[in-house]
Amino acid sequence: MALDVYGMAFSPYSEKARWALDHHKVDYAWHEHAPMIGERALRKRAGRAKASVPMALDGDTVLHDSLAIARHAEKVGKGSRLFANEAAVRTWVARSDDSLGAARALLFERLLSDRAALRESLPPWVPGPLRGLATPLAARGTRFLSRKYGAQGVAADEATKKLREGLASMQRVLASRDTILDGFSFADIAMAVVVQMIAPVADEYVVLGPERRRAWSEPALAKEFADVVEWRDALYAKRRH
Repeated sequence: MALDVYGMAFSPYSEKARWALDHHKVDYAWHEHAPMIGERALRKRAGRAKASVPMALDGDTVLHDSLAIARHAEKVGKGSRLFANEAAVRTWVARSDDSLGAARALLFERLLSDRAALRESLPPWVPGPLRGLATPLAARGTRFLSRKYGAQGVAADEATKKLREGLASMQRVLASRDTILDGFSFADIAMAVVVQMIAPVADEYVVLGPERRRAWSEPALAKEFADVVEWRDALYAKRRH
C-alpha cells in the first residue's frame, strides 16, 4: 500500500520529505494541502487538535513532520542511508528548521506586499477571470500561515541575521568538501532547501512561477552566498531525480 503524503509542493519542508521518499524509492500518493481551507480535514487525519504539513499516513501510523517521514523512508525504502550519523544529521536538521523559520517570516512580509505574487499563489482551480478578485483570499491565507507558524511580529533584521548564520555555517563546511557530512545524507537535503528561500531552484524541481519566484528571492543574500547556491544547484542535478 502506498504512503499517503500531505503537503504543499512549494514548501521547503515538504520538499525535504519528498526528496527523502524519492531517494529511497518509496511509493506514495501525494495530496496537495490547501492552507486554511484544508485545516479541518488535516487535523482529522492527524487525530489531534494541531496539525501541519508535511504529514504522512502509513495505515494507522501518522508521521507528523519531514524528519519523521524521512526516517520512515529510510526504514521501509531502498538506497543509500541518509541517517548513517544520526546525531550529526539532527544537528543540521535543527539548523535547517531555524533558518527556514527566519526565512519564512521574511517571505510572508514580501508576499503580503506583492499583489502579483499573491495572485499567482492562488490554487490552480481558481479560474483566470476571478484570480484578481480572489487575491485577498491569498493574502488571508498568507496571514493565516504567518500566525500558524509564529512568523508574525518577527523583526526583519533578526530574521535576516538568523538566516545568514545558517547559510554561513553551510558555507564554511562546503568550502572544503562536497557534502555536509561524510557522504550524501539528510543533512544535505535539509540545508539545500534553505537555499530555496534566497534563490529558488529551477521549476524542473519546484514549480513557483515567475511572480512567486521573484518574491521568494533574496538577491543580496544570493550574491553573498553564490557558492552555496551553486552547490545546491549541483546537488539537485546529481541527486534529485
